[in-house]
Amino acid sequence: MPRARFCRERIGASFGCRGAALAAAMALRPAGSCAVALLLALVGLRHAAAEGSTLPPHIASMQLNTPKPVTEAQMIEFKQDFVDVDFNHDDAMDAQEVRAHFKDGISNLELFQFFIDSDKDHTGSISLQEYVDYAAMLN
Repeated sequence: MPRARFCRERIGASFGCRGAALAAAMALRPAGSCAVALLLALVGLRHAAAEGSTLPPHIASMQLNTPKPVTEAQMIEFKQDFVDVDFNHDDAMDAQEVRAHFKDGISNLELFQFFIDSDKDHTGSISLQEYVDYAAMLN
């Protein structure tokens, strides 16, 4: 089975993502990139368990700039995705939280690449602004 197809099927099954939307999102990045596909599950292609959650007031009221225009609905999804991964509610996404969110379904290399791409200040954690910047560029 081709690697890209395997990634789409594995991730779609794991997170309840819509297959066509995931396939379209994967086409934006180099073929065969499971890391991107896994991370796209965070970016608007969330698993069913996260749906229906509410944003904390301080997150909901944050005004964030993006490198590309996004809709209000997309911004709400980005914020919800961030909150869903930030298990300890410290307003930062760290590697342990990302790994726990994916239940060990992300390799060390995929996790490392996500942090290289999104942790722009190199603190070892991803702020909401950094995540929104990253997510906006994937859309």
